[in-house]
Formats: sequence, structure tokens, C-alpha cells
Amino acid sequence: MIARFSALAAIVTAVVWTYFPAAGFAFLNWDDHVAILRNPSLRFPDVATWAWTTTYMQHYQPLSWLTWAALARGFGLNPTAFHAVNIAAHVVCVLLVYAAAHAVLTHAAPRTSATLHSGAAVAAALVFGLHPLRVEVVAWISAMPYALALAFLLASLLAYLRTATSTPARWPAAAFVLYAASLAARPIALGFPVVLVVLDVWLFERRTRTSLSMTWPFAVLAAAAAAIESVARTPGIDDTPWLFRAQSAASAPFVYLWHTIAPVSLTPLDVLPADPVAHAGVAAAALFVLAGACLAAWVWCRRWPAFAAAWAAYLALLAPAAGLVPSGLQATADRYTYLPGVVVAMAVAVAGARWASARQGRVTAAGVVVLVLLAAEAATARRALMPWSDSVSLWSRVVALDPRHDVGLYNLGTALAAEGRNEEAAARYRQVLAFRPDYADAKANLDRLDAARLEREGNDLAARGDLGTAVDRYRQAIALDPRRTHSQASLGMALATLDRGGEAMPILRDAIRLGTDDPAVPNALGVLLLRSGQMREARSVFETAMAKHREDVSLAHNLARLLATGGTVDQKDAALALRLANAVVQATGGRDPRAMETLAAALAINDRAAEAITINAKAAALAAAQGDRDLAVQITARARAYRRPGQ
Repeated sequence: MIARFSALAAIVTAVVWTYFPAAGFAFLNWDDHVAILRNPSLRFPDVATWAWTTTYMQHYQPLSWLTWAALARGFGLNPTAFHAVNIAAHVVCVLLVYAAAHAVLTHAAPRTSATLHSGAAVAAALVFGLHPLRVEVVAWISAMPYALALAFLLASLLAYLRTATSTPARWPAAAFVLYAASLAARPIALGFPVVLVVLDVWLFERRTRTSLSMTWPFAVLAAAAAAIESVARTPGIDDTPWLFRAQSAASAPFVYLWHTIAPVSLTPLDVLPADPVAHAGVAAAALFVLAGACLAAWVWCRRWPAFAAAWAAYLALLAPAAGLVPSGLQATADRYTYLPGVVVAMAVAVAGARWASARQGRVTAAGVVVLVLLAAEAATARRALMPWSDSVSLWSRVVALDPRHDVGLYNLGTALAAEGRNEEAAARYRQVLAFRPDYADAKANLDRLDAARLEREGNDLAARGDLGTAVDRYRQAIALDPRRTHSQASLGMALATLDRGGEAMPILRDAIRLGTDDPAVPNALGVLLLRSGQMREARSVFETAMAKHREDVSLAHNLARLLATGGTVDQKDAALALRLANAVVQATGGRDPRAMETLAAALAINDRAAEAITINAKAAALAAAQGDRDLAVQITARARAYRRPGQ
């Protein structure tokens, strides 16, 4: 018991030490923002229904959606909580690999000692858990479904193995339920029924027919999950030629085995070609080699049954991700080895245990080799982990490996722009467009960055009083990004200041339509409309803006003045004008002669002429005291109009 506990503690310590830095990583601009940050569907209670009915992002993964929703509700959008769950899920998977490897070794190598079984199981768990190919699943929040699916799958395997060795034999109900949970996390273990048949035939020497009688419900479950997932992936299937998919699927087992043996220069995104083209010769060669490997496993299955079983299980678990049914942009991905990697690790452990037990003295040599291998894996995984710390680091790694990686350059530009590093972001977009001029999103983002730069230049020019040149900059910015609200508003305001009202009005209207939050914009438009005699539209502009900016003094003043001086008004409008004018005078502390004069006009249309004349006189005196004699004269002259027609 102490030895078992020590083994488990060693496994947990090694895995946590290797991957703990990921707990401090950020969300990435690669699926995390779509799946979690900007996904309003992850809200209770609606998510409980949505998760089971959606194929959002081309996957069916209800348990994963529910897990993320629970994390978001409990911890908010805190990346540390999400990363901690990824690390914890991987630790659980590694511990389950240990348990599964121990169970398999007990039956596959019954003549070896229990100590060797335990040591080989620890080796299998750590060879799997520390391998650099595991980094993507641990460090990338959006890859959590792989760990969740594998945890349930290994639990299902253990339950099946326990049932298979029971007397009398009984149907593995618990294993079936756990397998259903794995498929609900993400249906990546569609080949698991094949693995169960392989284990039955290899470990327990059952006849294939007997095994099928126990595992056919698992196959039905897998077929149902495959049907749902294939519907979700239909866009990717339709976009990729069948021959290219066949070529990718036939070569995938060997590509991933090579990545397992030599995990160097691993890229987070091995993107599909923009125009996938298959070569018949390459496809035929890949299919020939795959068929040859399968034939060799079949021919040697009696002599080396463990090899044949491992090859069959490896292919069965890799098949859904091999490329025959593509998902997203990727041709290959490290996370696709998460399930078949368990088979590779167990195969290494079984082979190592048999080799070590064949001759005295080999156990020590095997232990040394394993320790060196694990140290190399952990060190490599630690280095591979760091580029996943944030979006800029991630895509910088992709671009370093492939300077012409269009998706990597685009996403790096987006990440740089999000950090306010606009010049660097623009440079990345220009790199993309240099060899992919049809990349519409890169062109649109570059235009937005250039528009922002031109807008800043316009703002600086306007602040220095050079409105004429500022107008040119704003026009250039709008030409690149017509929905740039601030540029529209600033251009309209500059034109209004330059007394070019005819040009300013349509631009100010556009700025308001685009949703500007600056109350000065509708205020300026309303004044220009008043000057051009468009009283009805001016009133509408002022009233709409007042509903949004209730405390804005300028809007209230101009609306009050329009109502008070715009001609015949009804009693309701007269009362509104007086209320607004009083509020403006109060807000300005009675020190604004124009506001005072507007109050006088509002009093006049409310049949309070004597008060209007008194306030008018005060307004004129205030203007004179402030040194604006022309305004004082104008205010005094308007006093004669403070009587309603007919009085």
C-alpha cells in the first residue's frame, strides 16, 4: 500500500511540476474567445438545454459546455480557474493511465513480479503524461474536452476490465455509462469498441463472436455519436477533397508516431492548405505503407500478439482525428494524439516489462533508461509550454517555425492589436497580404489600423488648430473604415467649426447613426439644422439626444431656445421650454447671459412678459459686465419680441 501511494505521489508531483506554470496563462485568441469569452450561451439555466442540442463550433460536446459554464458561474472569466481545471483533468488522466496500465500488465505479463508491474505502470503513466505532445491539451483551455473525454474513457476501460475478469461474467453496465459520458465530453473515442474487442481477444483469449456479443452496445453508441459529429463537421468535409482526406488519413499514423519519437519543432497550428490538392502517387504510397503495416501486424499476431493489439488499438483511437473527417483549419494537431498516446505509452511499458524480466540485471538498466527518457520529456514539455502563455507568444512561435504561415501571422497581428501594439500588428497584416492578397480579414484589420492612425493624426492636427489638414486625415480614415464613428464625428465637427455646414450635416448624421456617445455631435447638428431653417429635424435631434444625455446643459439650452424662439408653440412645449431654461440657468449659476436670455424668451411664451423683460435686462447687463457689448445689444433688441402675437 505504501509503495502504491508513493508511486501515485510521484506521478502527481512530476506532472504538476511540469505543467504548473500553465495556471498563470491567459485566454488565447484561438477558440477561447469564441467558446468561452464571447459565448452568451454559457449561462445558467439556459445552458442546460443549449449544451445538449448544439453543434456550435462543429462539435457535439455537452459535458464540456456544462463544465465551462459551471466554471464561468463559479469563478467568472478568470483564466486561472480554467487552466487549473485543465491541469487537474490531465493529472486525473495520468493516474487513470497508471491504473489501466497496471491492469493490462497484470494480464499481459503474468509471469513478471508485482513490483515490475507497478514500475512499468508508473513508467507508462509518466511517458504519456510528460510527453511534449500533451502540452496542447494542458495549456490550451479550449482543448479541455480531450482530457475530460479521456478521463471518462479510461474509467470505462477499468470498469470493463473488472467486469471481464468477474465470475460469473456479467454485462459491463458501468463501463457503458462511462463511455457515454466520454462521448458526451467530445466524441473522439469512436474506436473504443474495437479496443475492447482487441483486449478481449488478446488478454482474455475470448472468441471474437463472444466479445462482439458484449461490446455491440458500445458500437451502437459510437455510431450514434459519429452520426451527430459528422453532421457538425459537414462544412469541413465539404471544403476538403476526398482524395486529400484519404491521403491525410493514411499518412497520419506514421506522422504522429514520428512526432512521438522526435517531438521537435512542434507547431500549435499545422494548417490545412488554402486550396487542398492531393497527389495520387502520394496517396497511393501512404495507403500502401498503411496496408503493409496492418498486414504485418496480422501475420505476426500469433508470434507478437501485443504488437498486433497495440497497432489495432492505436489505429482505432486515432481514426476519428486522422483527417478523413477534418475539423476546422488543422491538418494535424498534437491534441489528436491524446487518446492514441495512451496506447503507445502502454505498449512501451509492456515491451519494457517483458524485456526487463527476460534476464537478470535488466531491470536496473530499464529503470535508468526510463528515468533519462522522463527527464528529457519533462524538460522538453516545460520549454514547449511557455509559448502558450498568451496569444502573442503562441503565434510568435508559429511564425518563427513558418514565416509564411498566413493564419499565424493574422492571429499574431490580432493579438498585437489587442495589446495596443498597432504598428507591429499592421506589419504582420502586411506580411500576410504580401503573399495572400485575397486574405479579406487581414485587409480589413489593416485598414482599421491605418484608419486609427490617420484618426490620431487628425486629432493632433485639430488640437493644434490646423482644421483644414485634420479634415483631410479624417476623410482618409473614413475611406478605409466607413464605420469609424469617432472619425465621422470629428470630421463633422471640424467642418462645422470651419463654417461648412452643408458638408458637415450629412457627416454628423452618419456619426449619430453609427452610435456616437459624444453629445456635442447631435448638439452641433441641431444648431446647423436651426441655422438652415430645418426646425422639425433640429427638434428631433435635440430631443433624441436629450433622452440619452439628460444632464447635458448645451442640449437642454438649445432645445429650450428652439422651443422658445421657434414661432407658435402649444402650452405643453412652452412649459417644457421654461423648465429646461430654468434648469440651464441653475446649472450655469446664472452667469451665462445667453442662458438668461433664453429663460427670458421662455417666460415670454408662457405669458409672463413682465418677468421676461426683467430677466432680459439682467442678461444684457451680464453680457455688458463680461465685456461682450455686441451680445448685450442683441439681447436688448430681442426684448420687443417677448409678447405673443395679438397681445
